[in-house]
Amino acid sequence: MIDHSTSHVFSSKIKLSLIKLIGALPNRINKMKNILIILSIILSSFTAKATIHIVNVWDGYFEFTPADITIQLGDTVQWLPLGGGAPSIVHTITSTNIPLGAATFDQIWQAPADTFFQYVPQLLGLYEYECTPHALSHGMIGTINVIGGTAAINNNSSEITNLIIYPNPSPNILNIDGLYSETEYKIYNLIGSLIMSGKTNKAIDISDLIGGNYIIEMLGDKQLIMKFIKQ
Repeated sequence: MIDHSTSHVFSSKIKLSLIKLIGALPNRINKMKNILIILSIILSSFTAKATIHIVNVWDGYFEFTPADITIQLGDTVQWLPLGGGAPSIVHTITSTNIPLGAATFDQIWQAPADTFFQYVPQLLGLYEYECTPHALSHGMIGTINVIGGTAAINNNSSEITNLIIYPNPSPNILNIDGLYSETEYKIYNLIGSLIMSGKTNKAIDISDLIGGNYIIEMLGDKQLIMKFIKQ
């Protein structure tokens, strides 16, 4: 025999639960929307395109090149040995005067390890650093100016420079694409001695160079430092 009173009570409880569930749906949907919005903001902060700015550590002339750069908050500064080889002299990359609350850094640069170092400033302001052994004797110092917003940046940045130098290796001519006016250049050997210099807007005659590895530095608005091989 079916107890209709029990069945009625059970049915009423189900209806009440459904009513509560339906009534709560708008709030749950709004909460889900808020969660999705928060997640999208977090993901966008991770996927935003940040620039890596290259600073070369130059053994031969005891220099950071470029010594002074301007970057945007969130960008990365990466120090690399000029020419791509391991450093032959002990250097440091040591913060000296940086914004209050910023993370200090003191990187020892010595072959065969520590051939690169990265730092991501977390605060706006001017970051001053030095190579401790050579700051006083050779003026081996540098600065990083960290700005906000979308101000234009013009320094030795892998994202900014769009010069193309080819062929590499080359027997006599280095072609340069991306120049729109005469630009000064300098060519050094791997120990930092200046071999030749001049101005060009399209090509450089290197036929008089002895075969080997060299460093070319393009100056002006579009800066570039790269290694090339003279055949």
